[in-house]
Amino acid sequence: MADQYDISWLRVLWAAAGLFIVLSIAFVLYAFVGAIVAGLFLYYALRPVNRWLEDHLDHPNVSATVTLLVVGVPLIVVVSYAGLVSIREADAFLRQVNLGQYRSVLQPYISIASLTEAGNVLNRISAIAPRLVGLGSTIFLWGIRLFVVVTVAFYLLRDDRKISAWVRETMGREYGVVPFLEGVDSDLDMIYTGNLITIGATGAVAVVVYYGLDFLAPTNANIVFPILLGLLTGVATLIPAVGMKLVYFPYTGYLVWVAYNTGGGYWFPIVFFLVTLVVVDTVPDIFIRAQISKGDLNMGLMLLTYTLGAVVFGWYGVFLGPILLVLFLHFMRDVFPNLIDSGTKEVVSGND
Repeated sequence: MADQYDISWLRVLWAAAGLFIVLSIAFVLYAFVGAIVAGLFLYYALRPVNRWLEDHLDHPNVSATVTLLVVGVPLIVVVSYAGLVSIREADAFLRQVNLGQYRSVLQPYISIASLTEAGNVLNRISAIAPRLVGLGSTIFLWGIRLFVVVTVAFYLLRDDRKISAWVRETMGREYGVVPFLEGVDSDLDMIYTGNLITIGATGAVAVVVYYGLDFLAPTNANIVFPILLGLLTGVATLIPAVGMKLVYFPYTGYLVWVAYNTGGGYWFPIVFFLVTLVVVDTVPDIFIRAQISKGDLNMGLMLLTYTLGAVVFGWYGVFLGPILLVLFLHFMRDVFPNLIDSGTKEVVSGND
């Protein structure tokens, strides 16, 4: 009896030690939760390329390194630049339409985004010399976040098969943990390598098209904020049925209104509408619709998740929101019914 008592206390102590370790790690990770979920996104976005290289090179270290250097780093640079420019354009748009009170949402990123203006880097550095220490700490913080993003993506790309095998060996099929994680992995793969890449590809095409059309536009009908407009067009692909038409239909109407008030020709609104319809809306849809249509996640729910995630959590909510949604849906779909069923059986068995 004494031995059993000692063993019970030993288990309690080990459990307490394990809980302390988990909470300590969670506390550390919480400080960089944005970088971690961004690294998870980068992993899923690069996984198809890495798997292909790994099958041909048969060396996980090399394939993960090549994938990050050749695809990952350029992707980070392009996305970061586009994001900062879109923040700058959104700030200018809010000021232009007298909605300056909403600029507080963008305020933490405006100073960095302003560095994307052509010829503005040296001017900014000389103008903010008294605040250089603060800017340096901001750059250092984002540098650490970037390091965490790349590190998380690298080790997941290199060791994902080992991690998967360890989970299967450790958990087995008990409590439905493995099927739950497999379902989460499948949906996250669909979201990150499907939906977000679809948004990015469509948005990139839209931005290029809108910049090209801006060169053709009359002086009184320039396309203002082309990057912001292109990114909104990409995001709108998630809206069921109507999609990006919610963006370029109203903007075509705006161009018609400008042409009417300025006495300009109506040829440019017509060209804008037809080019967007064919090049941005129709052609990309033929090639990438297969990615966004697979899986059974509701696209309207996904759009709401991206929006609310960004509002609640900030910049990394775009990555964290879908993770929370997928975890919730699979828990309610795969785990909760079994818990209810098990509880009902226990009650019935107890009554018997």
